[in-house]
Amino acid sequence: MARIRTIKPELLTSRNVSTYSDALFRTFVGLFCYVDDQGRGENDPELIKAEIAPRIKAKTPRVIAGHIAQLAAGDDPPLCRYEVADVPYFHLVNFVQGAKHQRINRPTKSKIPPCPIHEPDGLW
Repeated sequence: MARIRTIKPELLTSRNVSTYSDALFRTFVGLFCYVDDQGRGENDPELIKAEIAPRIKAKTPRVIAGHIAQLAAGDDPPLCRYEVADVPYFHLVNFVQGAKHQRINRPTKSKIPPCPIHEPDGLW
């Protein structure tokens, strides 16, 4: 279910984010509404498309999958992909910890397993 989010103004002046295409930027910001309060989401481009761009015909599940791959690439990516029990997930790095571009008021517990890379001892 989509969530109401507030974006910090620093997102708009971020050196990394300023290199994104408009389409990639819209997907990135859309993911803020898709993920849970811990920054985690199921890595299913069809579900993501339905949540963040249901009326944008050009933003197909294939395009979203490409954007997720771009966001997960590089030395310091804002997105990390992982699998738990053969189910693909992702989380937005620094979504909660460090809260680079987002601040969650009264966060709820996640139903999605934590990332074994960034949260090896994470609870859910």
